Order: sequence, then structure tokens, then C-alpha cells
Amino acid sequence: MTLPLRLFYLAILQVIITAFITYYLVTNEYRDLSQKNVDALGSFLITQKKQELENYTSIAFSSIEHIYHRFDAQEDVAKSAIAEVLNSMLYNGDDGYFFMYDDKGTNIVHPKEPDRVGKVWWDLEDNSGNKVIQELIKNAKNGGDFFRYNWRQPSKGVSEEKMSYAVYIDRWDWMMGTGVYLNEVNQQLSDIQSEIDRHIHNTKTIILVVALTSIFIIFISGIIVNLNHKKKAEEKISELGQRVIDVQEEENRHISRELHDGIIQILISIKYSIEATSLFLKKQQVEKPVPLTQAEENLGFAIQEVRRISHHMHPQILDELGLSSAIEALVNDFSKQTSINVAVNKPSLRKLLPDFINTTLYRVVQESLTNIRKHAKANNVCIDLSIESKWLTLIIKDDGIGFDIDTQINSTNGIGLRNLAERVEYHMGHFDISSSRKGTITTIKLPTASFVNHFNKSNLNSENNNEQSNG
Repeated sequence: MTLPLRLFYLAILQVIITAFITYYLVTNEYRDLSQKNVDALGSFLITQKKQELENYTSIAFSSIEHIYHRFDAQEDVAKSAIAEVLNSMLYNGDDGYFFMYDDKGTNIVHPKEPDRVGKVWWDLEDNSGNKVIQELIKNAKNGGDFFRYNWRQPSKGVSEEKMSYAVYIDRWDWMMGTGVYLNEVNQQLSDIQSEIDRHIHNTKTIILVVALTSIFIIFISGIIVNLNHKKKAEEKISELGQRVIDVQEEENRHISRELHDGIIQILISIKYSIEATSLFLKKQQVEKPVPLTQAEENLGFAIQEVRRISHHMHPQILDELGLSSAIEALVNDFSKQTSINVAVNKPSLRKLLPDFINTTLYRVVQESLTNIRKHAKANNVCIDLSIESKWLTLIIKDDGIGFDIDTQINSTNGIGLRNLAERVEYHMGHFDISSSRKGTITTIKLPTASFVNHFNKSNLNSENNNEQSNG
């Protein structure tokens, strides 16, 4: 795994860990803070309800206090009057009323459930098992306190949570109380809790979206960086491959020149000496020895072979007269060796193309003719070279037996084709081969921009050199 790829995965892992920690801490902190606020609000609302019950109880006690003291001698009259007053004191619609029990649990006043009056309810329990009447009497005897339990709500007809406050009337051992139902408070707190949960869910969603977006951005950035890195690596490999090809071509050019200007000249000099010896022997009327004849023949063959090798490595005519003449010479030599008819359609390209383009096109023609000679069994070949629009196009057709392109390219015999394709692609060109039983077509398309810029740069460098020389 490469270093950029490791850094890419490390960045994604860091975003995931950061998102998870943020998700956990933010939601937990938000939930804890919200719960504290809900508890504080609930405590505040309950405190208000308690204060409200104390106020209602104080008002009720003030309403019966004068009766309590006025009928000291007539307790039954006073009790009846107090019961009548409390039965008539209603608030909050049907849900606010006062009730009264004696210390034995006998109901004295209950305006909403009159059938309870006169009956003993000492052991009455709510649906949670609380001894309601006993707890209320105990709180009243302790000086007044609050008690929460479940009781039937008159306005709804169902059991709801209720909080009551009770005080004790010592003279008659009565417990007087009133209460409020907490379903409104609970509903309000539930609504707030639902809103908090919704905000927490939205926060989680935002964190998740931000995390996924960050991961996506990093992923896309990583892909872009990786592709750019891969592209640069491929460009460097292609450039290195082209440099290798250039070095090979330069080496071939050097060897070809050495063979042509050195070894061939020496061999020719030796041939002249042998020919001179043969003339001398002829003048002396001496028969030329057979070894001398064989040496002369072998020397001629050696000169021809060295010339062929020199021309194959790098034809000097390509440098001296240009691509058109080089292709003509190559085609003429090919036709003599194979008796295959070759037609060439080309413009005059002696000075139009730079050396690297000339070399690439020449090698394509050379490799194609070599393949045709070895495998095609063709009778006719057509080479068409043209420059139209913004493309330089080279098309080589033969009427041979064709070949399987995939098998050929993937085999060791396809190295030459792959090398040609790499050469063409390096110059931003297209290399295409189609083959069937009717023949093979090789198409090379090079954009003129790949060598026009070369001349522009060459002219610019020449102008700069001239300016420096004049300066």
C-alpha cells in the first residue's frame, strides 16, 4: 500500500472517529442538559401547583373559619354549614373541589362523588397500592403536606395523577383537603421532552450528514489525488520510455554512422585492394587464385550486409532527405526482397516534420512491412500518409490473411506492436489495428499540435539566442 493511500485511509478513519466522538458527546451532553431543564421546569410547575393548593386551602379555611367559631354551642349546625360551603366551592371547572374526612376515614364532603358521603374509606387504595385516605389524614395531622396519587378526574372520567394538600381541623378531628390533576403538567413536560428528542434527532442527523459529507469529500479528493498521482506516474513512465527510445534511436544513429563511415569504408578499401590485385594478376597473365575470388565475393556480401544492418538501425536518408525519401527507399528495398507490390501516397515531408515524428512514422512503416513479410502472405500493400484538418494520418493496408489481434499483442511476438503503440501515444496520438481474412489495416493519427508546438519552441529559442548574440 502506497503512502498517499495510507494517508487517505487514515484521514477517513480520523473523520469517522471524530464524528463518532462528536455524535456521542454532543447528544449525551445535549440530552443531559435538556433533562436537567425539563426536571427544573417540572419542579417549577409542581411548586406553582403546590402554592396554588395552599392558596386554595387558605381561601377555603377563611371561608369556613367564621362558621367554625360562630356555632360553638351548636356543632351539628356548624358542621352542616361548613359542609354546605365546601360543596359549593368549585374552581378549575369540574376538577377543582374540596373534600373532607374524619380521622376514621368517613367521608364528610365530596361534591363530585356524593355517594361517598357517610361511608368509611379508610382502606381505600389507588391503582398503585397507595392508602390514599390514610396518607392524607397523616399529612394533615403533621401540619399539612402534599401527597400524589391516582384518582378519577371528573372532567375526563378516567384515573389521572393528582396532587392534594390536606390540613387538620383539630376541634372535630377532620381532614380538609383539595387537589389538582397533574395531567396538564405531565403533558406539557411530555411535549417539551418530545421537542427535545426531536432536536436531538436533528442534531444526530446533522452530525451524520456532516460526517458522511466529509467522508465523501475526502474520498473524492483521495480519488482525485490518486488519479493525479497515477496520471503523473504514467506520464513519467511514458516520458522515461520515450527517453529510452530516444536514447536507443540516438545510439542506433551513432552505430549506423560508425558502420557507414567507418567499417564500410574500410571494407570498401579492402575490396579496392583486392580488385587492384586481381587487375595486377591479370596483367601478369597469372590466373587469379580461387581463395582470392572467394574473398572478393565474401567481402562484397559483407559490405552489403553491413549496409543493410546500418540502414535498418537508422537510415541516414531519413536525416538527410526526410521521411518521404526514407519511406520510398524502404518500400523499394521491401519490394525487391518480397516481390510484393507497394503503392505509396504521400506529400513531400522533407522539412515539415521534426525528427522524433519522422522516426516514429518510419518505425511504424518499417515494423508493419516486417510483419507483412513474415506473416501476411499479401500480394499488395498500400501506404497512405496525409495531413488534413488537425491530424497527421498514416494508413497501411495489405490484402493478406490477417491475424488475431488480441492473441498477437499479448504474445511475445506483439512486443513490436506494443512499442509502436507506446511511441504514438506518447505524442498524444491514436494507434489502431483492424484485421480480418481480407487483410490488415494499421491506422496512426497524430495531432499536428504535438509537433507544431515543437517548431514554435524551436523558433522562440532561436530568436532568444539571436537576441543574446546581438546583445
